[in-house]
Amino acid sequence: MAKEKFELVFLGGGAMLNAISNRLRRAPVTPREEVGAAMHDLARTFEERRGVLERAAQAAAGDELAAIGSELCAAAPGRHVVDARIDAFERLVSGAEELPEAINRLRDAVGAWLD
Repeated sequence: MAKEKFELVFLGGGAMLNAISNRLRRAPVTPREEVGAAMHDLARTFEERRGVLERAAQAAAGDELAAIGSELCAAAPGRHVVDARIDAFERLVSGAEELPEAINRLRDAVGAWLD
């Protein structure tokens, strides 16, 4: 019986990974998906450029990025709260290249979604 359960879990996990990878490869369709894609891009870019920031700014910017993500995942995200968090994050990472473009993409996506 244990072998059958293992096979079932293994196949289910493979199907889930396949679905996730297909979803991540396609372009965002809805405004909410666009926000998610922009947030993912910003987080990835931040991790790549994190080394050019001072250690204190790295930690504070990481906290702000997490706060942005938390607010976006709220049942009813507040536009002003998200904008304030994005502004705070932008001030913390002003010395890092490529981040302003990712921040603007997120800001535009949030504007299209929450307006």
